[in-house]
Amino acid sequence: MMRLGVVSDSHGKKDTMLLLTEKIGKVDAWIHLGDFAEDSKHLNGAPVYAIKGNCDFTSKYELEQVLTFEQVRIFITHGNKYSPTYDRSMLSYKAEELNCQVALYGHTHISSVEFCGGVLVVNPGSPTSPRGGQKPSVAVLEINGKDAYASIVVL
Repeated sequence: MMRLGVVSDSHGKKDTMLLLTEKIGKVDAWIHLGDFAEDSKHLNGAPVYAIKGNCDFTSKYELEQVLTFEQVRIFITHGNKYSPTYDRSMLSYKAEELNCQVALYGHTHISSVEFCGGVLVVNPGSPTSPRGGQKPSVAVLEINGKDAYASIVVL
């Protein structure tokens, strides 16, 4: 079984990033979904995968990636290209097109875990500037063979 920490929209808050390991425990990898992807350098104790969001102005990071852990393919994107605020179908279609079982996105600063079609679609929210009356949060994605489960961790 693998445990992945998922964070997005950290917007330059180094202190919060340093606390994440303490808050959610040991993970096998970290995934940063953009908007201050550079903050991912403060995530310790495991490999880090990061992509750029609409507030990242460097070419150091890709816009999207497909990651594979155990037998689960994961599509990661910041999400702004897919209009995720009201409808996650474009995200799930892209994930299906890429043969991914999971789609991870950020951008909205609102955490959610839902199935859209056959795709597990997860937004970790924001650890520093949540919206919609939510509390600061991240997500944990657990993978066991070909199965994936997600939960939101309120900080």
